[in-house]
Amino acid sequence: MINSEEFKIEDSKWDKSNVEFSNYLKKLGYAYKDKIESGELTIENVPARMISDGNCYVGDAKLANTLYKYELYKKVMNLAGDIAEVGIFRGDSFLFWAKLIKLFEPYNLTQVYGFDWFQGMAPSQNDDQFQQGKYCGEYEHLKEIIEWQSLDNIAIIQNMDVTVGLKKFVEERPFLRFKLLYIDCGIEEVMEASYKYLYPRLVKGGILLMDHFNYKVSPQESNIVEKYIGDNIVYQMPFARQPSGYIIKQ
Repeated sequence: MINSEEFKIEDSKWDKSNVEFSNYLKKLGYAYKDKIESGELTIENVPARMISDGNCYVGDAKLANTLYKYELYKKVMNLAGDIAEVGIFRGDSFLFWAKLIKLFEPYNLTQVYGFDWFQGMAPSQNDDQFQQGKYCGEYEHLKEIIEWQSLDNIAIIQNMDVTVGLKKFVEERPFLRFKLLYIDCGIEEVMEASYKYLYPRLVKGGILLMDHFNYKVSPQESNIVEKYIGDNIVYQMPFARQPSGYIIKQ
């Protein structure tokens, strides 16, 4: 058994980054609160400013995460196949893929399938119990955003319990292949179903992207990944902490 002091040492780099981000959000929140209370800014103008001046506010960890995904998308852009993401939460990565497709594949039929049950995380015995109830997305609001941005022919939400519905999903679509799989769920049973039914549909040269490979918050992920990927090498991006690993399927 690893004692708690050893875990503290292992987690220190991760925790430091989380504390810095939390402090930054508090400063940003209080700054906007002051501007609204003084009348300098109205609540309706906040989203517009955050979007139009987005590079002013995004943190370096979030920017690195976005660049990471863009670099991997470029590697698979010319491959045939769709994109699948398991665990879409509020849709940040899911809609990022959709917008990349809209920009770079305007004449192709590529779509992105997002799988989530929108009830938050439900860890089983072998999972991290501190994740209970976290990452509960807003299904109806996400659908609104997709409609507002005219992405409904690209971003396809699959509102389902993956452990129950994924087998039927792939059986009904024997033609379906993926060039990029992003697994971001952290729950053993969900990951097992995802790899079992989606990984065989990943084309050669396609990319499997993992959010928590080699991370304590997803205790079973590394074992499940190695069970399915065979001799494929797990890589990381040196400039980003997450996603934590990817493979290029051989």
